[in-house]
Amino acid sequence: MAFSAVLCPGFVWFLYLFTFLCSLPLAICNETENDRQALLCFKSRFSGPAGVLASWSNTSLEVCDWHGITCSTVSPHRVIELHLESEGISGPIAPCLANLTSLARLHLSNNSFNGGIPSELGLLSQLHDLNLSMNTLEGNIPPSLGSSRSLTYVDLGVNALTGVIPESLANSSSLQVLWLMSNRLSGKLPKALFNTSSLLDISLQKNNLVGSIPVVTATSPPIQYLDLRYNHISGKIPSSLGNLSSLIELRLTENNLVGRIPDSLGHISTLEILTLNVNNLSGTVPPSLFNMSSLTFLGVANNSLVGRLPSNIGYTLPRIQALVLSTNMFDGPIPASLPKAYNLRQLYLYNNSLTGLIPFFGSLPNLEELDLSYNKLEAGNWEFVSSLTNCTRLTMLMLVGNNLQGEMPSSIGNLSDSLEWLWLRENQISGPIPPEIGNLKSLSRLYMDYNLITGNIPPTIGNLHSLVHLSFAQNRLSGQIPDTIGNLVQLKSLKLDRNNISGRIPESIGRCTQLQILNLAHNSLDGNIPSEIFKISSLSE
Repeated sequence: MAFSAVLCPGFVWFLYLFTFLCSLPLAICNETENDRQALLCFKSRFSGPAGVLASWSNTSLEVCDWHGITCSTVSPHRVIELHLESEGISGPIAPCLANLTSLARLHLSNNSFNGGIPSELGLLSQLHDLNLSMNTLEGNIPPSLGSSRSLTYVDLGVNALTGVIPESLANSSSLQVLWLMSNRLSGKLPKALFNTSSLLDISLQKNNLVGSIPVVTATSPPIQYLDLRYNHISGKIPSSLGNLSSLIELRLTENNLVGRIPDSLGHISTLEILTLNVNNLSGTVPPSLFNMSSLTFLGVANNSLVGRLPSNIGYTLPRIQALVLSTNMFDGPIPASLPKAYNLRQLYLYNNSLTGLIPFFGSLPNLEELDLSYNKLEAGNWEFVSSLTNCTRLTMLMLVGNNLQGEMPSSIGNLSDSLEWLWLRENQISGPIPPEIGNLKSLSRLYMDYNLITGNIPPTIGNLHSLVHLSFAQNRLSGQIPDTIGNLVQLKSLKLDRNNISGRIPESIGRCTQLQILNLAHNSLDGNIPSEIFKISSLSE
């Protein structure tokens, strides 16, 4: 009896342990089955192309083998990732997805999911990546999403979501990336967004957000990317934005911002991209902004900024690739140092009051786009054209509406083989069109109208097989329209009106079967109108 009494307690514990161990597979089985049922429930609410989710079947128990599913590697094998991007799926997102209690990544982007975002998704305590972008989701962003302490990445961009940005998301201590661009969000910017302890990337562009940019009271929030473009944000740019000492990109284009650009922005040593285009900013640009060795893109176009460009700008912006200063009230000359900014690719200075000679930009090997239109610039002896022949990547040269006088040099034909746009209209250019113009085989747009150009249209114009728009209107051209004009089979617009062109209209124009606009008015043309012209079905004017 004593022996039996000693063994009995141990035997009881053994039975307890045995019972517990025997129950484990059942528990594991139940968890896996719960995941399977949650996925089948999710699938039952939407439709998609035949065969996309053929593996998601009632008869298939191996959920980890289903399309788009990733399971954990250790037992129990729970669903931890669901990837169904770009599958052509339409329908609502079922709340039963919240039963995937181990889900860490949910990616459903670029489909046609509609309806609202289920608030139950906020119950997924393990979720750290949520991507529902590029669908047709509507309604509010559930505040419950902000309650997840694991959530680091949220992309709800390119939907039709309305309402305000939940304070709970702004206050999240785990969230690092918040992308809500291209929705219909309204209301003011939460102050917590700008005083975050975790957010690195905030993209809110293309919404209907209003109010002012909140003051940054925190010390050096970690934000690196801040995009508020294309909203209705008003007021001044707070100087406290300079406290965002880790900022790499700041984009505030196309809002209703007023006042001066704060000097503090020029002291963010990490800043690479700054766009303030299309606002109501005034005053001078702080010297600190033109003295940022980190900047690669500076855009302040379409404001009311005044002053002169610093004489040493080419040395103080050594990394600048795009300089967009157009449609302001800058005056004075283009600094001679600007061509020393060797990394420059795009230079937009149009619609200011800049004066003096056009500098030699030939020292910029990467220059692709140059727009100096609508200033008061002069050509001098046109040597700047010879200099530009060194810019072998140049695709666009815009010099419209300046004080360019004299004859175009033959070196114009030595410009980049890549040149697509050449706009010289609204100047006082005289003399003939250089026949070398025919060397520019990539030209798609050639505008020389509203000048004082004389002589014939060179037959070499027919070499420009890529031309889509051609205008020599409002000049003093004479002679006949060359037959080679018919080689321009891509041409949609041909304007030669208000010249002294004589002779017949060439039948070869009938080969320009893409023509939509043909204007030969106010010349001295004679003879019959070729019947071929009336066969161009696209011709509307």
